[in-house]
Amino acid sequence: MQIKLCDIIDKLGAEVINPAQEEIRIKGLASLSEAGPDELSFYHDGRYLNDLKSTNAAAVLVSSEFDEEVIHVPLIKVKSPSIAFNEVAKDLYSKESGAYDKGIHPSAVIAENVRIDPATVSVGPNAVIGAGTTIGEGTTISAGVIIGSDVEVGENGYFYPNVVVYDRSRIGKRVIVHGGSIIGSDGFGFEFDGSVHQKIEHFGYVIIEDDVEIGANCTIDRGRFGKTLIGRGSKFDNLVQVGHNVIIGKNCIFVADTAIGGSCKIGDNVTMAAQVGVAGHIEIGSNTVLVARTGATKSLAGGEPAKPAFYSGFPAGPIERVRKEMVFPRRLPNILSRLKSIEDQLSAE
Repeated sequence: MQIKLCDIIDKLGAEVINPAQEEIRIKGLASLSEAGPDELSFYHDGRYLNDLKSTNAAAVLVSSEFDEEVIHVPLIKVKSPSIAFNEVAKDLYSKESGAYDKGIHPSAVIAENVRIDPATVSVGPNAVIGAGTTIGEGTTISAGVIIGSDVEVGENGYFYPNVVVYDRSRIGKRVIVHGGSIIGSDGFGFEFDGSVHQKIEHFGYVIIEDDVEIGANCTIDRGRFGKTLIGRGSKFDNLVQVGHNVIIGKNCIFVADTAIGGSCKIGDNVTMAAQVGVAGHIEIGSNTVLVARTGATKSLAGGEPAKPAFYSGFPAGPIERVRKEMVFPRRLPNILSRLKSIEDQLSAE
């Protein structure tokens, strides 16, 4: 697929610096250093200014405030170059994201009384959908996806290959789940009776609200009883673990290898960077950022939308305090050397 550069400019309502002398068709998107004469790129970070000045791109998206002298390439001024770049990507690669034709593949296994409209839904090879399940219009169920019984899936969702959704899960509109992720598996619960670990039954369910995206190979456990809830607009990187009965608020971000223990409450607008660990049965307040490798062992107060609360370290503490605690041990050799010098002077006297 290709798009006329003039059509991109019109869609974005953008101002153009160094307009092209001829009609250009954009066939792809690339970084500044790799873009060719039929590709669009974007610039949003001063570290890449040299790449901008030497790029071979057909055109470059820049911020409205950009004022550097660059004359060899058309510059398209927009409010957010990254977001505008993403909008173009949706148009340019839309066919790739909808690779399955509408309808149900002959090898798919669809139970009786499944509510599904083959005219609007795509079900790929070897997919399985259990009894009593509802699949919303415009949703894509890719190859090898297994959706259990009595599941509700909203409109315009996308389930990549080999996703597994357990019974009674409820999934909202425009939810994206990447390959290998599992929704509704049993929580990790065992009681030691003095001789063996007795398995605790988990008969709850998972609710995923609208506009959630879940990365590859994530696991979201069902409640022991009642629900595990993922709030509207929250986004998961790959390899994120959510324990049983966790309640997650709206518009949260969870980065790779983050694990949240059972029965936690996570507020709105919370960010957990890579490899964050959260112990079970605690609360993380809204507008909180846990930086990479933070370990939260007790509840943490939230911040404000314009001033989030930052935590780091193990056990987690306010980031300013933890940074000081990390620096102090590095000063010990110098402190000991100075102490020895003072002792030597005192001994000489």
